[in-house]
Amino acid sequence: MKYKILAADDEFWSRENIRSLIPWEEYSLEFLEPACDGEEVIERIPEEHPDIILTDINMPFLSGLELLQKLQTEYPDIVTIAISGYDDFEKVKGVFVSGGLDYLLKPVGKEEMVKVLTKALGVLEERENAKRQDETSRIQEHKLSSFLEDSEYSALLSGKLYGQSAAQTHVSSTSTFSEVATLMVKFYNITEIAERFDHDNLQMSWKIKSCLKELTGDAGNPIIFNNSNKMSEFLIVETADAKALKTLADNILKEFSMEEYGPVSVVIHEQTSSLDDIGTVYRELISALVTRPFSRSHCVLLCPEDKSGENQTIGKSAPVHMETELYHLLETGQRSDTEKLIFKTCKFSACDDGTWSYLDVKQYVGRITGILYRYVQEKCPELTAQAEEAMDNIDYYMKCLNAPSLFAALKILLNSLWENGEDKESDSNSIVQQVEQIHKYIERSYHENITLTALAEEYHMDASYLSRIFSQKYGETIIAFLTRIRMEKAAELMKDQDKKLETISFLVGYDDYNYFSRVFRKKMGSSPREYRNNLV
Repeated sequence: MKYKILAADDEFWSRENIRSLIPWEEYSLEFLEPACDGEEVIERIPEEHPDIILTDINMPFLSGLELLQKLQTEYPDIVTIAISGYDDFEKVKGVFVSGGLDYLLKPVGKEEMVKVLTKALGVLEERENAKRQDETSRIQEHKLSSFLEDSEYSALLSGKLYGQSAAQTHVSSTSTFSEVATLMVKFYNITEIAERFDHDNLQMSWKIKSCLKELTGDAGNPIIFNNSNKMSEFLIVETADAKALKTLADNILKEFSMEEYGPVSVVIHEQTSSLDDIGTVYRELISALVTRPFSRSHCVLLCPEDKSGENQTIGKSAPVHMETELYHLLETGQRSDTEKLIFKTCKFSACDDGTWSYLDVKQYVGRITGILYRYVQEKCPELTAQAEEAMDNIDYYMKCLNAPSLFAALKILLNSLWENGEDKESDSNSIVQQVEQIHKYIERSYHENITLTALAEEYHMDASYLSRIFSQKYGETIIAFLTRIRMEKAAELMKDQDKKLETISFLVGYDDYNYFSRVFRKKMGSSPREYRNNLV
């Protein structure tokens, strides 16, 4: 940080002597054009904002002592240093009474100037540190307050959505929130966004909410909260007309650019309702959300849906004979025809061109993976765990609107069927070393966005081959190992009773608490809440 210094002296040669006394720039100081008297100093402060003022005591119009007194009253943050040609005790005393930091005698030498400036810079840096600490404390208070607010309003969503309406404490609607509209902002790259905040979910949530509040303004008395169960969802509840809501949606998409935040959906629920009905509204928002195009692009949706038919997708579905044909191709080892059947049917290989909705992709992929999973259970049950992991990967990539990775995950599942029983020999220790590196990386970075396809790409290996070599060395697949590490870390964090379960979910790599809860129950034998209660 470069501080500004303003010197004041009615004698030209004194001003020039101070100007040339030391190389100011080398001390990260900006030496402003000196002032001729105290009145000029007062006039220039509002525009130039000096941090340190060096003033002569004996000046016309407004003396140095009078200037110091005025600065102490009006600009107490400015560090002041007095300079005089007289060694007068009363004047020295007056300097300190008026808030001056120190007193120098003319002619001022370089050593004395450096010494007093070091003292002045120390004062300024202490103040800056104190401000930063105050700001950090203030931000932390805001973050915690924001999180409590999120939890309160999210209880309304979960209560109405999952049928837990009894004994859910929440803020009751007042007349202010009896006729409100709702917007939902959905981020699809929330894991990558979290990495920019060092996986501090409070900081990330507070920052995004702050941006949304700035865009929304105070006119509609808005409520803005982050869904505690799904960190990727933010809801805005306010009184606004349809035109204002559409403008707000457009501004949100401009603020959260594709380059920085990835694709974002804004769903507008135009019909007004009471805040107490937010659970029902949320369910309708989610229903509208799945109609968005399956593409890496921003999107604005209206809820209830446009009934004119113009914006509705036709819908895609696997043909009835798909199961029989797919079974036959798998059994006879027709690899090329199998892929052609899956990826060419309904032009699935182009599902991210804007003609498929998210629901289309979800239903089509669900049908295909369902067929493949039944084939695994009937023909090669030893691959059941691997197939389940592949299906989890596929589901994750769908949620991220990531078609290339979705296709890759499907091919990994297919490769595992064709290569069942095969064993490629590793002709080098380098592959084993890479697998060991991956093992250590997962142990260290389990909370990051780790996927099998990304690891395979980074280490220049075939994904299904990498998965098999890892399994051979460690007795479990990469995804199984990652999940186990995450659940063990989550169990460890649960010992801290002050940490909310939703926060723990996020800290170990899950932005969807409900999904985390299902995985935890499957791996640990009880729900996160039951597990924590048993620790007490």
